[in-house]
Amino acid sequence: MAAPLEGIRVLDVATMVAAPYGATMLGDMGADVIKVEPPYGDDARHIGPGVGNDSGIYIGTNRNKRGIALDMTKTEGQAIFRKLVETADIVIDNFRPAAKEKLGLSYEKLSAIRPDIITISVSTYGNSGPLAGKPGIDPAAQAITGAMSITGEPDGRPLKTGVAIADATAANLVAYAAMVALWTRANQGIGQPVEISLIDGMLHIQPVQTGQYFSTGYLSPPLGNGSAYYAPYETFTCRDGRAIQVAAFTDKFFRNLCSAIENEALATDPRFLKPQDRLDNVDELHRIIQQAFSRHDGAEMNRRLQAVDTVAAPVNTLAEAFAEPQVINNQMVVEIPHQRLGKVNVTGLPVKLRETPGAVRLGPPVLGQHTEEVLSELGLTESQIAELKTGKIIKAP
Repeated sequence: MAAPLEGIRVLDVATMVAAPYGATMLGDMGADVIKVEPPYGDDARHIGPGVGNDSGIYIGTNRNKRGIALDMTKTEGQAIFRKLVETADIVIDNFRPAAKEKLGLSYEKLSAIRPDIITISVSTYGNSGPLAGKPGIDPAAQAITGAMSITGEPDGRPLKTGVAIADATAANLVAYAAMVALWTRANQGIGQPVEISLIDGMLHIQPVQTGQYFSTGYLSPPLGNGSAYYAPYETFTCRDGRAIQVAAFTDKFFRNLCSAIENEALATDPRFLKPQDRLDNVDELHRIIQQAFSRHDGAEMNRRLQAVDTVAAPVNTLAEAFAEPQVINNQMVVEIPHQRLGKVNVTGLPVKLRETPGAVRLGPPVLGQHTEEVLSELGLTESQIAELKTGKIIKAP
């Protein structure tokens, strides 16, 4: 059967992570995603470790796309882009309003070309209001939405998460918005502009914290790896230095944990008998558990925990995570051809449809890899393409 989004064309004119990764998720499900980059490439190509202008950030973010390099600051470049818009269903960008207007990316201009076009615009703060148009990236969104205030150790300084959580959340919202807008167009015959902001996404993923604040005024403090509601709930260190996160959030899981550390008497100790008792005496409880963990190496402790049905997991590095049998079983590492690097690994698909599954079909494109192919599909001749290359309107390897 056809992939879910086969026949849908997406133009990804965005940079960095949030919006491009959302476009990638559409490509995962079969959409023809064309990444439109300026001749110098997406800014993400030039940040962090990589080979040439294929950085790890770019490779990790841009699978399942065809890539063209087009100078949209030139009249000829905008003419080509308009031809692409005529064939497209969705245009995704993350430009600020002035740049969007200059490049002809406003909804008004794009809908004049294709009336049922769907545009998805990603920004840090939104397209209206006092911070509209201001520059911003992931940590700014984490800071302004309160997420940093509850992250880190008690009495420590506020911390951002180790992953770009605001970008990742926005990427998911891009894919969600695309599905809703495509469904609306199919049923009502209309295209429309869609706005997504990093700060809206960060507030959206805090339903526990916002629910507590709105209902009681409670402001959650930073708790490190612990919890204000359950105990034991902490990271414990084994004899060989390996760390394991434990979350015994019910009586059953607490009893199982006591069995794993060979201290069944702990489950009937009056100090730890009920959930509130364990919270009231959390420091002593954690001390006892830590002593037990210190008697075993990580592999043995993890085996014991899994054998008796506890909620626990080793604190892995990324290298260790991709060696986990469960991660391998879930096909979350996929090897794919790459024009410059030969073969590269990228992450697999987190959404697995049984009857119409998506797939990793294309490696991240090198800069301009598919420029000539895409322009040929638009009807441009070899001589026209050569003239555009000579005029530096387009770039192809």
